[in-house]
Amino acid sequence: MLISASRRTDIPAFYADWFINRLNAGHCLVKNPFNPQQIRRVSLLSEDVDGIVLWTKNAAPLLELRSNGSSSLLLRGGGGAALPCTKIATLDKFQYYFQYSITPYHSDLESGLADKKTVVIPAFIELAKRIGAERMIWRYDPIVINERYTHNYHIGAFSRLCELLTGSTKKCVISFVIEYKSVAKNMREVGSRTLDLPHKLSLVNELSEIAKSYGITLHSCCEELGLPPTFCVDSTMFGLELPRDKNQRDGCNCAVSVDIGAYNSCMNGCRYCYANHAEAKVKANYAEHNVDSEILNG
Repeated sequence: MLISASRRTDIPAFYADWFINRLNAGHCLVKNPFNPQQIRRVSLLSEDVDGIVLWTKNAAPLLELRSNGSSSLLLRGGGGAALPCTKIATLDKFQYYFQYSITPYHSDLESGLADKKTVVIPAFIELAKRIGAERMIWRYDPIVINERYTHNYHIGAFSRLCELLTGSTKKCVISFVIEYKSVAKNMREVGSRTLDLPHKLSLVNELSEIAKSYGITLHSCCEELGLPPTFCVDSTMFGLELPRDKNQRDGCNCAVSVDIGAYNSCMNGCRYCYANHAEAKVKANYAEHNVDSEILNG
């Protein structure tokens, strides 16, 4: 069994303590998002879990130390050795990798993110030192095009991020924003423009060449962009050949997995996100969250 943690919310960024508690307990409860009365008990025992895919925009909370009630970001000693890291060490008994999003946007599109320069990117680099660049999949997606975030803006921003992340990842995944019903209004408000295929390919070809110059291979998610397709939940990363998850959208190559997250619970504030449908509901769910509960919220 593969665990997805999570397409529905950012567990490492906002629910790290709950996640670690559930790993230690060996199980969690998950609501069916289409039938909240249906609740499934999911084993998180290492003998039952073949692998974990962690989706996040900020994994720094998993890199926190706890000592005498205080916490601090994982640091390196003068000799270059990493100091003990209690939270992330809980994952050592599992196989896992990260789908880690680092995008070039500001608070107009991502109002709740931690600072990328001082928190998000350093956490990515620290994780790569711990688990290896092959297990750190960088997501530069979705690509939003508007008056501020132009073709040239993306070229410059992507180049700078490649430079910062070189050696810390081997693979970058891109896609263009999809105006799902839940985000169409937001995209109209920020002036998002839909590119035709020739303009998409023009941008993609430039991004691909930039990535290649830094030793990074560009892949596409659910789009035909002349790039190698990706398996975001990739069972081969765990030495398995699992069937495709038929519950995902057309074009998705992900292997079957169990998602332990919940919709309307992510506080990143991304205006392009399909997983949040009502801001008030998101805030209420987050406020009611209990780190000792078997279930993420509710």
